[in-house]
Amino acid sequence: MSSKSVLFNFNRLSDWLRQLFKPVQPDTVAVRQPILSQKDIHQLGEMLSQMVPKATPNPKASESLKQGEQGSRFLGSGMEYEESRLYQPGDEVRRINWRLMARTGQAYTKLFQEERQESWTLLVDQRQSMRFGTQQRLKVTQAVRVAGYYAWQAQMAGLPVDAIRLAETVKSTPIFEGRSSYEQLMEFLSVPQPPMTVTKEPRLHDELLECQKRLQVGSRLIIISDFQDLDDATLNVMAALQQKVMLKAVLVYDAVEKQLPAISGLKLQGLNGQTQAHSLTHQDYVAYEAWASQYFETLRQKLSRVGVTLIEISTQDDLLNLHRHVGFAGAA
Repeated sequence: MSSKSVLFNFNRLSDWLRQLFKPVQPDTVAVRQPILSQKDIHQLGEMLSQMVPKATPNPKASESLKQGEQGSRFLGSGMEYEESRLYQPGDEVRRINWRLMARTGQAYTKLFQEERQESWTLLVDQRQSMRFGTQQRLKVTQAVRVAGYYAWQAQMAGLPVDAIRLAETVKSTPIFEGRSSYEQLMEFLSVPQPPMTVTKEPRLHDELLECQKRLQVGSRLIIISDFQDLDDATLNVMAALQQKVMLKAVLVYDAVEKQLPAISGLKLQGLNGQTQAHSLTHQDYVAYEAWASQYFETLRQKLSRVGVTLIEISTQDDLLNLHRHVGFAGAA
């Protein structure tokens, strides 16, 4: 199936919901509350502290600029012994490998490799399609919780981490590192998300191009989205990013996007307002479920072809389910 078909399917999802549901007034108080309150952030941190183990090593060697108390290529050699080579004029005497010289009768110089530390970037989609939910919480809320899962891992591993928020505009944080990085990132991502006032949203494709320019080799990029605007151009950028960084995709979906519940008087609520259902026939349910199944399978296949691991989580899922699903071996 082509990328045009993928976009067509995304548009069909919006069409289905528009046809089946009519809008009513939004709750103006609720939409201006933070996505997660300070209390929510602290409670999530408490839960994550019992759940999240130390991060696994990144198999891609990081070439990022060094931060904190680490060796720098600009300030001389590093701390980790790598190998020895024959002594050359100008080598420091203190670097001579005396033991090897005693065995071979030739002077060798020790070479050291600087310690490398990867950086994590969390790209969180908070655009209009993410401000939707029918059960438990909105997709945008679950996306922030998922971001918290990864932010906590980075904090526990002492890794630098930053976040990009895709909403009306694109906003990003500086790089955080240390004991407060989780809380700082969560506060940034939890700003209120009232109904969008712009007609043209930023594209995932464009931001991934920026990531391709900005991210250092060996970094980790975790995209948390419903991937509504995925197309061939975006997939091509993802494929290119895979050669440079560790890339993971977390798909956040609502149950109604896969199967409409067979109940009367169904109401859907998102940050852009409430919607009231029309009567649905059995054929409507069957047709919708068949289309949705094909749509999500196509999405998985598209990402798989460019080497991107897809993790799926619904708005109802507890983060423990996410943790069990990824087994952390492929979490980031």
